[in-house]
Amino acid sequence: MRIRLIVAFIVVALLTAVAMAWVINLIVPWYPWLGHLVAAPRWLVHLLYSGPQPPKPRGGLPPIHVPTPPAALAFCLIMGGMLLAVIGGLAFAASRRVLRPVGRLAQAAQQMSDGDLSVRIEPKGHDELAQLTTTFNDMAAALEDKIDELQQMEARARQFAGDVSHELRTPLTAMTAVADILPGHPGLTGDAAAAAQLVSQEIRHLNRLVHDLIEISRFDSGTAQLVLDNTDVAAAVAGCQRARGWADVDTDIPAGMTMPLDRRRFDVILANLIGNALCHGSPPVTVQADIQSAAGGEQLALVVRDHGPGVPAEGLPHVFERFYKADTARSRSEDSGLGLAIAWENARLHGGHIEAANDPGGGARFTLWLPVRRTGPAVLPDDEPVTVTRS
Repeated sequence: MRIRLIVAFIVVALLTAVAMAWVINLIVPWYPWLGHLVAAPRWLVHLLYSGPQPPKPRGGLPPIHVPTPPAALAFCLIMGGMLLAVIGGLAFAASRRVLRPVGRLAQAAQQMSDGDLSVRIEPKGHDELAQLTTTFNDMAAALEDKIDELQQMEARARQFAGDVSHELRTPLTAMTAVADILPGHPGLTGDAAAAAQLVSQEIRHLNRLVHDLIEISRFDSGTAQLVLDNTDVAAAVAGCQRARGWADVDTDIPAGMTMPLDRRRFDVILANLIGNALCHGSPPVTVQADIQSAAGGEQLALVVRDHGPGVPAEGLPHVFERFYKADTARSRSEDSGLGLAIAWENARLHGGHIEAANDPGGGARFTLWLPVRRTGPAVLPDDEPVTVTRS
């Protein structure tokens, strides 16, 4: 920008010089009084015509003074250089005065894009740039106020969800104990037995939802923590299957693959990924794991795949969102809609992530990436259990 302004100044000045030369050559001979306005200083005339006197021409005419070629060339070069230097200096000063406020605005805008909403610029002067700076400050202040308001509303919403979930947990525990007895009661038959079974199922579903909301509230508040311990991946997967009675899952995991993991949270990830494949996919469901090299070091790649219809293409970017369900017809089910979101949060807490895709051979494929070596000390565990659900 600055170079373009300087070039524009120089071009305008050179065009002005050419126009002035045309005026001197075409107009001044007919109006001699104009020549006094653009007459050269006497010292410059004396310097340029200081050579020896030329011979007097015939006819009694006065001698004609002609500058020598070296003098004429030196004059042109010196004057041209001085002209370019003056024009360049003026152009640089003018462009700097114009571009400096623009540069400050660009720097402030970059700071805002990086998250610093408190940035402000002190306006200087009363021109259009000063007005632009004032408008930018007003915009930044309004944006900061709005963001603060939204953050407060979000914090209140998270606190409300956490409080409600904790308050519901105690009565739900009592209801669950009673509901588990009702379906097998000998005095309940027919419609009464079916109603008791339905109530028991709904209470268990509500209980899972409350526990998932409590876990989500920990992630939102930043209180979720890890307890790292050397964990055998194959043993963890086998234990997850055994605890939930999943016998129809094929595994291909090398024995002896150990790495620092939070065993409880790793089990949550496995249960949600495998349970999601069993619930919404088709057999066979396979679990494979190996260690792969990446730019940041070695990583565990654990792949859970089913052979069902897969995830709709438009749903892949949203499968880890809370309460998202790819099948809109599945508006009411036993799932809380938080299982994959909890799995993703636990993977992120380990420093990894989960990728969702459709396998070219059919079915959905979820890949868990976790760093093999994790820096930093282990932290204390949570004081609340987690009920794992499928999403």
